[in-house]
Amino acid sequence: MMGPIFASLVLLAALPAAIASSLNVQNNCDFGIQCSAAKNDGSSSPPVEVNGNGGTYSSPLLANDDNVGTVLKCGISGPVFQMELDLQNGRSWLDLSALDGDPFLPYHRHVELAGQCVIDCPATSTTCEWPLQVDCSSSEDGWLTLC
Repeated sequence: MMGPIFASLVLLAALPAAIASSLNVQNNCDFGIQCSAAKNDGSSSPPVEVNGNGGTYSSPLLANDDNVGTVLKCGISGPVFQMELDLQNGRSWLDLSALDGDPFLPYHRHVELAGQCVIDCPATSTTCEWPLQVDCSSSEDGWLTLC
């Protein structure tokens, strides 16, 4: 006969592992930027300075496997450019949005999920921005590379 603690552990082990993706930026520009994060549930994080020449930032707000989108917002000063990630049932939907501004339009912008699901934006291109959206069978972390 199984004891209640052993039975609880067996049930817990049978549950799938929690799936979550982080949103990150690598700033290869020769100037600093400010980044923050937000979720469609209303939560947000304050802006953080990200140094140029390889500085990185990881959002404290994960994209959980719950269909509540997460967004990374980065700018120079004023309007922000966004990387948006939504995760549900182990699939990701990824896009770049200039709806709130496009301070990086003169620069190269690149986003990917661990080498998969790539969106590449040459300088001055807008065809890579929303409504273009990539549907991926991946829950890897998202990386936005600027410049």
